Amino acid sequence: MAVEDRGPELLAIIWVFTILSIIVVLLKFISRAHIHQLGWDDFFILLSAVLIIICTSIFTYDVHLGMGKHAWDIPPDELSEVVKINYIGNPFGIMAYSFPNIAVVILLERIMVPNTSRAVGLYTLVVLQSIIAAISCILLFTQCTPTEYLWNSTIPATCFPAGTISKYSYFVGSFTAFTEIVLGIVPIAAFWNLRLPTKTKVGLCFLMCCTIFAAICSIIKTTKLDELSNLEDFTYGSVDLIIWAIVEANVIIIAACMPSLRPFFSHSSRKQQNSESHPWFRLPSAFSTFNSTSKKSLIHSRQSSAHDQAGIRPSYHRDAELGRVDEC
Repeated sequence: MAVEDRGPELLAIIWVFTILSIIVVLLKFISRAHIHQLGWDDFFILLSAVLIIICTSIFTYDVHLGMGKHAWDIPPDELSEVVKINYIGNPFGIMAYSFPNIAVVILLERIMVPNTSRAVGLYTLVVLQSIIAAISCILLFTQCTPTEYLWNSTIPATCFPAGTISKYSYFVGSFTAFTEIVLGIVPIAAFWNLRLPTKTKVGLCFLMCCTIFAAICSIIKTTKLDELSNLEDFTYGSVDLIIWAIVEANVIIIAACMPSLRPFFSHSSRKQQNSESHPWFRLPSAFSTFNSTSKKSLIHSRQSSAHDQAGIRPSYHRDAELGRVDEC
């Protein structure tokens, strides 16, 4: 009788998304290096990328051991090792979908008009989300004493009341989704008030609200948390939860990078519209000379009143992050 194994499916999905996020992160750093400017948001994105690569690699090894198979299809002496490696990989994935939110707030505060209340609110939200996520990593290993009981139920142990970890996990998933939705709505509300062509505004809003896609992944992941209660077949029953947790982490990393990739999209759009020669990457106006062209002056005068109302920094600040909006 054939052994049912979801391991290959698990590996295919998590590596496709992880490789995609690696490519996007590399493109982001290429664009940032081109303008000779790196910030704290880049640090948090790089940290998240490293964490998700470690997480994906750990689960790759776990699949090699038997993750994805039914528990009864794994030799008893190997089953405990499979579950142990699963627990080790979880904290890396949890923090990988938390740190990119901090990067998003840093970027938003750099391109929007300074507002102390908004800044305090957003930073409090993402730091609190990261702390809540970090606590879940601690609870994961302290729910039972000794910790070894988590992967070796043959030894005596004292554990938290049944359902404690599941309830807290639901809270973490819900709060994370709420955080990502807020980070998507704030820039939409600001950019939509700019006096720009609708097509341009839609493009900017899309780039800045990609965290909402991560929120959708977080919601789906949260609905899979009931799989944690399936202890008898944990190695097979928790596959969907692992998939969505790693997909969410990669999506939020990609979302945090998207605004910085706008120059690449702008270049592709211009290339389709005309056959003139253009550089592969246009240096943002903030790093050009201070001799304003007539076109730049016209755009500045047309948008100056909208900037204060929308909460967006003037173009010479915003362009350094998003590329030139007049050429979208």
